[in-house]
Amino acid sequence: MRIFLFLFTLISAPLLFAQQAIIIDGDFADWADLPILVTDPAQDEHDTDWFGDGLPQPIARKNSDVDILEAKFTHDQESLYAYVKSRGIVGRTSREADGQKAGRYYFIVTIDVDNNDSTGYPLQEGNYWPNSTGYDMNMEIEFYDGTFNTGHYIHHDFMNEAELTAGAADLANHVIRLGPGTYENYLQWVVFPDTSFVEVSDRGPVVQGIITVAVSPDGHEAEMKAPMWGFFWDAEGVPIVKLGNTIDISFSLEGSGELSESAIEAGYTGTKSIWASDTADPIVGYRLTDHWTLVEDDDASIPAALGLEQNYPNPFNSSTILRYSLDKPSYVDIKVVNLSGQLVTKLWDRQENAGVHQVVWDGTDASGRNVASGIYLAVLQTKEAQHVRRMLLVR
Repeated sequence: MRIFLFLFTLISAPLLFAQQAIIIDGDFADWADLPILVTDPAQDEHDTDWFGDGLPQPIARKNSDVDILEAKFTHDQESLYAYVKSRGIVGRTSREADGQKAGRYYFIVTIDVDNNDSTGYPLQEGNYWPNSTGYDMNMEIEFYDGTFNTGHYIHHDFMNEAELTAGAADLANHVIRLGPGTYENYLQWVVFPDTSFVEVSDRGPVVQGIITVAVSPDGHEAEMKAPMWGFFWDAEGVPIVKLGNTIDISFSLEGSGELSESAIEAGYTGTKSIWASDTADPIVGYRLTDHWTLVEDDDASIPAALGLEQNYPNPFNSSTILRYSLDKPSYVDIKVVNLSGQLVTKLWDRQENAGVHQVVWDGTDASGRNVASGIYLAVLQTKEAQHVRRMLLVR
């Protein structure tokens, strides 16, 4: 069964997707507490020319390397992070050094950066399945001839060659204009830390910039980091991707498949391409919430030195940490309530000294039973004031 993640609608309670500290190093322990936002069925890989051939849906292919099983996504103040788990080996390609054809493989995160389906293009135009619409830009990894080739950004909002030419002129000034687009018309570039960039094409020379990737030792997991500023700015200088935005996200794996099961069955032994891809259902309504400058206090008169920080990680599926600061010794009551205001559990009820403290909630109620997935409120109460933070539990 495919699982969609939709934006929750709650009056004065935005859905909070928080950052988990992620290091792109091939050790995936730092992803463990983040929820699986999308699951995808095994063995649903398909061809990559079905739409162009006028077919109503794809033709099945066998390529376990591109078969998505799970996807996760998170962010921090500066970057977007994507995780994917595959049934096969992420990034595996045939190599000319082995007497084979140089193969290609793509780890693709396609983004509706303005949460607007009237801009961008529909996925089916790129022969992806299932279809969804409004995708403007990609953060993407290309593996080629057995190695990581580029980590690049892509802009798809062009309807024809004239618009593409104008877009290239804008890109030279780091400007991105959003509008309707097609899959066939796009710009693709690698960005460097000094803000310079170079336009690239598939199978081009090895060029590596600020987008980074790592694959697990067994090859079944991959993680990608793309700094937000690499998506550049609009004509007014506003970042295209920034904290506060709501975006839609689609994950795809795609490969030329010289080493795939379909190629082996055909007897090609690495010498001929049999393209295949797999696309997961989209993550809809992901909020790039600012947990670092956003204040959500219920009482604006709360002293600056008294506060309850946003829980971390958030969302969480096992336990989460609540840090709080006291400007003077105080009697502290910290509890978790549901959205109806009913008590779930009491975490702290004692006198505390001034300073910074923390408490852990393990997602259980007062009886020690696991509570259901959903939004809960952490409430810190002293004699002087009250702080409230919203937490998302995803099991």
